[in-house]
Amino acid sequence: MSAAVSMIAVYLILALFSGHVDAFSIMNYVFNNVSSYSTNSTYHSNVVTLLSSLSANAYSSPVGFATATTGAATSEQAWGLTLCRGDINGSSCASCLSLASDYALGNDGKCRGAKDVSIYFDSCLLRYSGKDFLANPDEVSGEVQYSPNNEVNIAVDPARFVALATDLVGALSDWAANNSTTRFAAGMMNCSGETFTTTSFDLVSNIYGMVQCTPSQAPEACKACLGRFRDAMPAVFNGTAGGQVNAVWCNLRYEIFNFYGSTPPVVNLVVPSSSPPPPALSPADRNGNITRGSGNAATVIAIVLGVLVAVLASLFIICFWRKTQLKQHAEEDGDTGSLLFDLTTLRRATANFAEENKLGHGGFGAGFLPDGRQIAVKRLDKDSGQGVKELRNQLLLVAKLRHNNLKASRQPERRQLLDWDTRYRIIYGTARGLLYLHEDSQIKIIHRDLKASNVLLDADMNPKISDFGLARLFTGDKTTIITSQVVGTLGYMAPEYAVLGHLSVKLDVYSFGVLVLEIVAGRKNTDMWFESEADESGTLLSYAWDQWMKGTPLEAMDPSLDCQTPEGEVLKCVHLGLLCVQENPADRPTMLDVLMMLHGNESSFPTPSKPAFTFALSDLSSARSDGVSQGSGVQRAAATPTPSMNGMSVSEFSPR
Repeated sequence: MSAAVSMIAVYLILALFSGHVDAFSIMNYVFNNVSSYSTNSTYHSNVVTLLSSLSANAYSSPVGFATATTGAATSEQAWGLTLCRGDINGSSCASCLSLASDYALGNDGKCRGAKDVSIYFDSCLLRYSGKDFLANPDEVSGEVQYSPNNEVNIAVDPARFVALATDLVGALSDWAANNSTTRFAAGMMNCSGETFTTTSFDLVSNIYGMVQCTPSQAPEACKACLGRFRDAMPAVFNGTAGGQVNAVWCNLRYEIFNFYGSTPPVVNLVVPSSSPPPPALSPADRNGNITRGSGNAATVIAIVLGVLVAVLASLFIICFWRKTQLKQHAEEDGDTGSLLFDLTTLRRATANFAEENKLGHGGFGAGFLPDGRQIAVKRLDKDSGQGVKELRNQLLLVAKLRHNNLKASRQPERRQLLDWDTRYRIIYGTARGLLYLHEDSQIKIIHRDLKASNVLLDADMNPKISDFGLARLFTGDKTTIITSQVVGTLGYMAPEYAVLGHLSVKLDVYSFGVLVLEIVAGRKNTDMWFESEADESGTLLSYAWDQWMKGTPLEAMDPSLDCQTPEGEVLKCVHLGLLCVQENPADRPTMLDVLMMLHGNESSFPTPSKPAFTFALSDLSSARSDGVSQGSGVQRAAATPTPSMNGMSVSEFSPR
């Protein structure tokens, strides 16, 4: 390794790239010095302005790249740079940079107050500093991150494997530097002629690679930046099946699986075959002469080959059929790697489903907490209306998701009073989880049953979306589907879904809006509001809308919150909640819009229209006086057809 490389401060992270990495998996934080700033300083204001400018400029840039400088005084100036991966679209770029900015500002507590920060995500990177690092693109000290995949290694001839991966990275580097204005290249090397196998006994047939430089660099600078890290690969990634190098000005990665997006490979390489040449024919063979007795030998060979081909074909068909059956059963019973337990084991773990181990009662049935390792056991009730299909749907979907705000486990019920900071963190974390489901995960998912009881809190009061039993997977480019079976929870279902069965991401947005208003008010949507005799509001949505129209939206705030609660944030959340519960789904924001609004100013929000399912208490009294029973709800028109059976889940909780 050269002297220049040896001067680099290297941060070695043991990242596990055993499968496709989530779109916005955080790679690492790098704090490049020990200087810091306070949140009420001029430098902090400059950083906030800088990050907003970088995200906007990168989103509008065709190459997902932006640099910026803010501040007048030299001591308080901030310089920044952002770069999105070359194979992601503008929406994913904006979403990734939004989350990176959130981390950079220290909202998770790790980067708070750091004056010089580099943040590496799988799909984007961000750096800001109090010094002008933009003027020195060759300086990489303190910003480099080597991440070998130590979970899977090459068992056979690892040195040659890394050498071939290095060759692939070299070819990609040449292409990115000399043939691409975006300074981005991806491709693969076919090595099926080799005998590479991993420590998990997988046969390696291809090596995939990707390299990228900032588009502002000249071809020579880009090639030099990538070449420095390529030369270090044999020493750093010795025997590993994958690895990644992240730096501000350039980055590279190789794996044994296809990890990049739909961008077609621009470089395809094939390892030269090392098999010996066929033996030379004798002069007699070339002239077509046949020796004595060759006719009988040819007949025997033909018969043997015919029988051998028939046997091999039969074996192939049998093996293929058996493999297909095993794969089908594996997918049905847990292609996520989950274990199957027999009834005896579950009875022993739960003390024969003892009542003292009962956690609660949900749509599937009762849940139990066993001894030892903390898991939850769900027992299906015969009258629950749900079964193995819904349970498997929940297990498989959750197992495929990897996000900080998604969970499948239950947490103890929190009975303590939530202050405003905690409530705002719950709103923000839930929004991030929904954005991941709708846009950023490998599979597009609609939760369909988002409600307060399905947002769990961990020990640090961070929100975790749970219960994916009713979740619906979207395939292809579909944005809306029509279902004949409406399932969910009353009070959280959007009108177009509850009445017409139209299912889209805007259903989750509506449920999120109801949840936001519940968090602000500290009451359920279905609670009746009797604040005064003059108050005619029915549900929480009706009450919040009435207060909005009166110009007193803060009246919807939980009165138990102290006087130091920031009214601006409360007003922002009320406004946002009303935007999410508008009757027309086209008027509701997307979850990406929601996150941007949470980062923005309430004055720039659009004006909400009247929410769906709003009515006054007098409407109920009138309906009852017309002969509608108290438990039957609002009377239907005579022409309305009889709906299908509703499979809504109802959750009831009991203390341990």
